[in-house]
Order: sequence, then C-alpha cells, then structure tokens
Amino acid sequence: MKNLITGIDISKDTLDYCTLDTEEVYVKARGVLNNQQKAIERWLKKFDKNNTVFALEHTGHYGAAIINCLSKNGYVFYLINPLELRKSLGIQRGKSDAKDAYQIAEYAITNKHRLSPYQLPAENLRRLKALITAREHYVKMSVQVQNSLKANEILNKTVDVKMLVREEKKQLKSLQKSIRKIEKEIQTKQSLGPIKTSMRVTTKLLL
Repeated sequence: MKNLITGIDISKDTLDYCTLDTEEVYVKARGVLNNQQKAIERWLKKFDKNNTVFALEHTGHYGAAIINCLSKNGYVFYLINPLELRKSLGIQRGKSDAKDAYQIAEYAITNKHRLSPYQLPAENLRRLKALITAREHYVKMSVQVQNSLKANEILNKTVDVKMLVREEKKQLKSLQKSIRKIEKEIQTKQSLGPIKTSMRVTTKLLL
C-alpha cells in the first residue's frame, strides 16, 4: 500500500478530503474544494501518484468529476461500497463531511487487505466522458432558461409575455428531462453491479 491515503467525501457542490499517513494514521492534510473538473485537476497536481492512493464512496453522478480526473490522470483509487462503509462506521457516519472524509481514509487503511483498484474499460470511459460533457451543456442551458423565465415572469406583470413564459417553461421541462436521462445513463456506465468492497473508475460533472 502507498504511504498516503486520501479519503474523499462527495457532495453535490463540494469535495471534503482528508489525507492520512498509512503507517501512523495521522492527518497530513485536509480541506474542501469545488466539485468541478477544473478545480479537481488543479488540486490533484499537489499529489504524487506514486505515493498516494485515494478512497471515495460510490455516490453516483455526484462523483463523476473526481472519478474522471483520477482515472484520466492515472491515480490509483478505491470506490467503496456505501453499504460496507456504513456497516463499518455505524452511527458515526454523517456527522460532518470533514469527519466522513477522515473515516473513509481510515476505513481504507483498516481494510487494505480487502481493497483493490478498479479500471473502467476504455470504451465505457469514452462514452462516459461524452455523457458528462452533454450533461454539462444541458445544465448550462437549463440555468440560462431559468434565468430568462424568472425575468419574463416579472415582466409579465406589466407586459403581456405569457407566450414567452409558456415556451420557456416547456423548454425548461424538456431540458430537465434530458438531464435526468443523462444522469441515469451515467449511473449505468459507472455501475459496478453488486459492488464489491472497492474499485477504480472515471468522468466529469458541473453540479
């Protein structure tokens, strides 16, 4: 096992991380970063891939960006079964994201004999990247339509723009439906079936 392990707790907008020394189990570094591709890429440059392994819980599309960055850049990481993690940590899980990151790292050290890295097949990786890029595009469009809709709903109080409001509501509904479909497909491509204790994967994400 490598000398350092970094546990990552994933949420919609942020990643909490905690790096532990695998021998003495003390905190080397901890912090929070945005759950976005560019921020993750910058953060990863701080780590020596020959000396660090990462551990994270399988959280579906919220973990797409970090999984993509780790795999694309050749970092070793474990994707941990959420049920295994909760069973191991019990009621301690979820008190805070920072503490969860520490516990994920600690879990990986304690269970190193059961963990093994996983690599997503190249074909799945290419498809996953395409899906994530599409999701990012649709999310941006959705935000633009939402902002325009809010403005027109205000304008409609003084000027009759009901038709614009109706059309933008239709657009927004359609975009949200497309985003849900893409997220479902991302889940499928990241699926590990009956997840074993850990794995290694990839992708990218906006939200």
